[in-house]
This record gives sequence, C-alpha cells and structure tokens, in this order.
Amino acid sequence: MSQYPTAQSQGTESPGSPNIFEEPEQSFAAAENDNQIDLPSTSRNHDHDPSEGPLDVPSDEPIQIDLAGPLRYDNDDSNDTVLNIIINGPGHLPAQSEDSNLTAFSDESTRQSINEDSNSCASIRLNPRPPDDIEPPAKLRKMNEVEEVDGETCPICLDSWGNSGDHRLVALRCGHLFGSECVERWLKAQKLKDRTCPTCKGKANLKDLRFIYARRLVAADTSQITALQKQVEILQSDKSRTELELEKMKIAHRACVQQLEGLRSTLMKSQSNKEQPSRKSWRFALEKNLEICKDGGCRVLTYNCRTYELYVSQKSVNYLFPGFGIRKISCVDYKLGQFVHLHPKPIRDITYSQHRDLLLSVALDSTARIVERGILSVTVNSGMPLWSCSWDNLRSNEFYVGGVGGVIHHYDVRNPSTYLRMLSSPGDLSPVVSLCSTEYGLLSCQLNSSKLWAVNTRQCEPRVLPVEGSFMSLAYDNASQRAVIASRPSSNGLERSKLSVCKLKPSIPNGEVICDVVETFSGSLRSSLMSKVAWVRLASSAWVAAHSESDSALYLHGVDGTRTMSLPASEPALDVCSVETNGSNILAALSESRLRLYKAVPTNT
Repeated sequence: MSQYPTAQSQGTESPGSPNIFEEPEQSFAAAENDNQIDLPSTSRNHDHDPSEGPLDVPSDEPIQIDLAGPLRYDNDDSNDTVLNIIINGPGHLPAQSEDSNLTAFSDESTRQSINEDSNSCASIRLNPRPPDDIEPPAKLRKMNEVEEVDGETCPICLDSWGNSGDHRLVALRCGHLFGSECVERWLKAQKLKDRTCPTCKGKANLKDLRFIYARRLVAADTSQITALQKQVEILQSDKSRTELELEKMKIAHRACVQQLEGLRSTLMKSQSNKEQPSRKSWRFALEKNLEICKDGGCRVLTYNCRTYELYVSQKSVNYLFPGFGIRKISCVDYKLGQFVHLHPKPIRDITYSQHRDLLLSVALDSTARIVERGILSVTVNSGMPLWSCSWDNLRSNEFYVGGVGGVIHHYDVRNPSTYLRMLSSPGDLSPVVSLCSTEYGLLSCQLNSSKLWAVNTRQCEPRVLPVEGSFMSLAYDNASQRAVIASRPSSNGLERSKLSVCKLKPSIPNGEVICDVVETFSGSLRSSLMSKVAWVRLASSAWVAAHSESDSALYLHGVDGTRTMSLPASEPALDVCSVETNGSNILAALSESRLRLYKAVPTNT
C-alpha cells in the first residue's frame, strides 16, 4: 500500500523534506494562504521517514498547486514525479511499486530532464506582497471602499458631520453622503425638476434622503452640543418673552401714571370748583406806616411766629457802635422794640427757624451770625461776602449761605467751624442772591442763572430751571410746592420784568424732580434796586407780591383765579412779608427807611 504525506497544521512541514519555498520574511503557512496549495486528504496520519524510500503518491487522486496563478496537474505520471521532487527534494525519486504507474528512469537523459524540472520548480518563489500592477484582493478593495464612503466631512460645507442634529449624516438615492442641512438647502435652492446630486449630478429629491447609521463614523458626537443648543434656544425664548412682558408692564405703568395724573387734575379742578363759590374776596388797607431809620439802611425782614414780631434789618443809630443789626417790631401794638447789633457791614439777608427759634443773618462782612432769643450765640466766618441764607427744610440744625462767585456753603449749627460741603457752578460766578430749601432740594438764584440742587443725595448736581433772563430774587411756597422767580426788565426799557411761577413735582419712573413753568406775570419797566419777591397767602387765596418802580405800586398778582390788586407805594418796597396774628392777616412792605403794614379785609364777591 502506498504512503501518503500527513496533513500538518498551518505553518508546518513534513519532517525530512527540504523547505524549498521558505524565505526569511514569509513562512510556508503564509505562502499557503496566499497561493492556495491544495493537498489531498488522507485518513492515515503518520510522518514519512526519508530512510524508508521515496514517498508514494496515489495516481487516482489529483494534486493541485496554485502558485501565483491557477496551475493544476491531474493524473499524470510526470506530475506525480514533480510533486515528489517538490515535497521530498530532488534527490528522492519514487521507487517501483506494484500499485504505481510511475516509470523508472534508467537512462541518463531522462534523469537529467527530471533534475532540470526540479531545479525549475525549486526556483519558484512565493511573493508575500503582490506587485503594484496587480489588483488587490476583493476583501481589501471592499474595506477601502467602506473607508472612502464613510469620509470625515460634508463635501458641500467641508465641515464635520455628526450622528445627530441638523448636520447629521444622510444619503441620497445615488448613495452619496452629505450633511442633512447642507443637502436640503442644496435641493431647495433648485427647481423641482432640476434637482440633482451635488456629487454625481444624478436626479435627486427631498424624499430620497435617508439617515445613515454608519458602522464607523469619523465625526464628533454632537448630541450634547445639540442638547445645549436647544437649551440656549429655550433660554433665549424665555428671555425674549420676559423682556416683552417687562415692556408691556412698563407701558401699563406709564398708562396708570398718566391716568393717576388725570384723576388728580380732575380732583383738583372739582375741589377748586367747589371752593370757588365760598371763596372770599380780599382787599388790603393800610394799617400802619412806621419809620424805622431816618438814615436808611433797611434791606430785609422776616417774621417770628412765636412772639408775633417782625425782624427788620437796619443801620445802627448809635454812633459809638456803628454797623448794622436787626430791629424787633411787635405786630400786636405796632411798636418798635429791641435793636440787636450784629454786623459791621450791611446785612443782605435774614431768616428765622421756627423749629429751633433761631435767627440767621448774613452780611457783606463774610460772616453769618445766629441769634437765639435776642442774644448772639454763634458766628460763622465763611471767608467770602455773603448775600443770602436759608435754613434746611429737613434738618433743623443745618443751614446754607450763598456768597460771591456762585459759592454755597452748607453748615451745621453744632459744628460751625467748617462747612459740611461746598456747592459751586463753574459756569456762573455771579453772587447767590436768594436761597430756598425745599423737600426736593435747594433752590438757588444768581444774577445770571437759577438752579435746583438735589442736596439730599450724596452727589449734588445742579439742574437749571427753565427760566431765562437775569434774575433778582426767588421765593418758594411750601403749601403749593411752587416757586416764583423774578427776572430783570430789558436794558432798553422795551420789555418788562417777569415773574415766573414754577411747579415742582417728582417724576415717578426715575425719581427726578420736574420743574414746569405754569404761569407768568409782567412786572416793572425798570428796576434800579434789588427788590425781593414774596408769596402772600390768605385762606384759599394766594398772590405773588412784587414792587413795580415804573408804576410806583406794590402789585399782588393773583394765582389760581385770585383777583390781582395793586397797593400804592411812594417808596420802593425792597422786601415783602405776609404774617398772621390772632386771626388777622397783615402784609408788611419794607423800604429803605419805613415799614408799611397792610391789613387784609374780606369783601363781598
């Protein structure tokens, strides 16, 4: 019985046979995988010993060798011989056997030809790598195509696609891949019948789009980014909705404010209409004409409601103590009272504090003096000639003084050695002729401007009042929250002086103070003296009192429908004051040397 070679595991050889196909880089197992050497199967499993003789190969079974091409040998004696040479070496020739059809080679020529055939077979080598001109196997071609199909970027926008979101991976009917958002925009930009694939120009449509779930997608995972973008969109929509609601609320708030102002004005009109039938008509009759000082020197006056006394500034009549002071005048019996010497130079302004029972006076000697119950108690040296003063409306211990250069000093009675703050406006260096402290701030009047200082806040910024012209004085009415500003007439005498009534009110949205001119009165054609303007109030009637040099009269301009009156005045009224004593109302008008007292008398309407 013939011997068969044993089928070894991949990468092994039969023992005793030379390995003519072995190379340093590649084993026989690799060669077998690449070139597909088909060996016959056998049921007998033993190794061949070279000492036992040549290997017998049955002739009825085909031997197939595929070396870089389909090479086959079927049932041929020469073929069996060649296979024997390949397996066992050129030195092993098959022996004669009763079961074999192999022919013994006895002559020298036949043996030489067999050796040549064996040498040619031995020269066959297995190439581990195919040449460049040979097409790679189908499996490698398929892997390369998969990598090329998957890609990394969209061919339209050249940006990475993802597996979610607007730019996720999709394919057309032709098989080309794109980002979903890009290819949809591409197709929608074309007509319906002209829609084509951006790559192959084949016909395409939006319904042909298919989402691709790639086995290996070289793209960033944008699911978290997409979720965050959705959250951002939701937050932006919420922000827009909130801003819209805020604007609606602002509009509704403004509408409510306007409605409230309308209701207030309607209520005030209704109240004024109700009070108008019962309103009294007044006239002022001269009650007393007092001589204060023969030499003159009178300038300002104020009223003490506790003692019913008028304080009038005048020149000292004592030659041993020259200077200026104040004279007390009783409003009960109209007698002259005590004289208090205060300043060596003329007094420009005085004011009385009802809360502290203190009298404040300022003069051109750069000092401010405080008198308590007829005794000089505090002296403040401001370092500049002073023209005006005012007690603070909210803090009874504090006061203001205004001087030359448009400078205002804020003092405290408890520490008069230095001022708390200094207010100045660089644009106007004229002296401050009037000061009035209100609940909205400090009103100041200079020769060339009038301002409102919001001194209740940390930052004091002046707001110019909406009145034009050169000014003489300013007065404020706490009951009606209105201010009156007196301006000078024109230098050519063509225009009269003006009395501008301004209404102060807070602005609800931003809290700023609004000042509107509500009424204007005409005054004198000339003004050689710095006369002051004043408010006169009796019950429900109010007037603005101011002297007219051209008419030689003291005018009482009626406000809120009150009748305007004129009182004869041969001497100019430098200052006017309204007082109330024991149920009677008196109007005091001060000139340089005399004080005229007018008593209010009601008349029938």
